[in-house]
Amino acid sequence: MDGILHDLNCCFVYLDDILIASSSPKEHEADLRSVFHLLATNGLVINTQKCIFGQATMIFLGHKITPNGITPLPEKVKAITEFPKPNGKKALQCFLGMLNFYHRFLPGIAKLLAPLMEATKSRGKVITWTDECQTAFEAAKSSLASATLLNHPNPKSEMRLSTDASDSAIGAVLSQKHHGMWRPIAFFSRKLTSTQSRYSTFDQELLAIYSAIQHFRFFLEGRPFSVLTDHKPLTYALTSKTARSPRQERQLTYIAEFTTDIRYISGTDNVVPDVLSRAPCAEQPMVASASPIPPIDLA
Repeated sequence: MDGILHDLNCCFVYLDDILIASSSPKEHEADLRSVFHLLATNGLVINTQKCIFGQATMIFLGHKITPNGITPLPEKVKAITEFPKPNGKKALQCFLGMLNFYHRFLPGIAKLLAPLMEATKSRGKVITWTDECQTAFEAAKSSLASATLLNHPNPKSEMRLSTDASDSAIGAVLSQKHHGMWRPIAFFSRKLTSTQSRYSTFDQELLAIYSAIQHFRFFLEGRPFSVLTDHKPLTYALTSKTARSPRQERQLTYIAEFTTDIRYISGTDNVVPDVLSRAPCAEQPMVASASPIPPIDLA
């Protein structure tokens, strides 16, 4: 199909999908007729039940295409937009550390985070969560999500996948190099099942890489990229002759279908995946309300 339709500027072919972009309904009708004519001439038949015609907005290859441009799907920033409210000083500091990691892409972020920075100055593990903190927290998440939306995959850019795991969740961030700086494309985070939470550190970190590649497959397939992990044994897992369990073999084989470039990064430098892998961890709430809680009438 790519060979048949490559002369039509209105068409983009990806495997067995055809995207036809036109600037007006009349032009779109003419473009459709041109495509249908070439397909029929070459003996190709389309299934109309699987086709969508005359749409102003549509989802194609993991992006939302609109008359105003192209934006990633909400799923790509779901791990950020659904980041839970910090339940203590340490959790808040982790969140602020993640934002600081991307501060160069977030203009005015210092002023925005002022209420949250103030909250970390409280003594002990308890923080006072005010309305200003909540407003700043939501605005900060939106700011980081917006920064991600600005970065669309560039097939010529260097790409890397950073992953991490904790006892309760795994996290990852997909980044590409832009003008000498690594910028995020999408985030990933999910909780571990009760069985997975009992895995060894090696198995949890391996699962993080395996699951992240599965999640970002449409980005990574057919492209060179490196994987960054703070678990050094994984850097030589693909070449080691150590006996592996069937699950480990299956996951390593899957990873090897996409890349064999697994690199070590220290835990202190693996900031964002570390935060994402710990975000769902629910400690005992240690947030002091700024306003008194009304008494409960048990009568």
